[in-house]
Amino acid sequence: MSRVSRNLVTIYRTERLIARRRLAVVQQQTIMMVLAGIAALASLVLLNVALFFALQTVMSSASAAAILSLGNLLLAGLLVLIARRTNVEDEIAPAVEVRDMAIADIEEELEDMATEAREVVQAVKSFGANPLGSLTALLIPILTAVLKKK
Repeated sequence: MSRVSRNLVTIYRTERLIARRRLAVVQQQTIMMVLAGIAALASLVLLNVALFFALQTVMSSASAAAILSLGNLLLAGLLVLIARRTNVEDEIAPAVEVRDMAIADIEEELEDMATEAREVVQAVKSFGANPLGSLTALLIPILTAVLKKK
């Protein structure tokens, strides 16, 4: 059972690590988005005013405003793409691999335990028909299970 408990602890720790890394990446993305938004907003207001006055001398006020709006949308899209570039899957891949190995080891251990339990049940069933001959068949799985624990 020590392998099973060790693997359960490993799974718990890796799941916690995965969750922490995902949360850290989301926090980092959020902070970057907010900072980018504040900086872009401050500079965009001043840039829009300057460009509006410059474009107003060449074209109508409505056309100048439309061109500035399109430029603002393109800039916002670029900022969102930059913020979303961080990929958490690459960072947590080793932890996911360790977790999957621990799960596979637990499954293997449980299969072994189920096989041993089936052998003991079969030996107990046959004990009634042939008590002396079944005694060794009953003791071998029990001794194997006891020795594995140590």
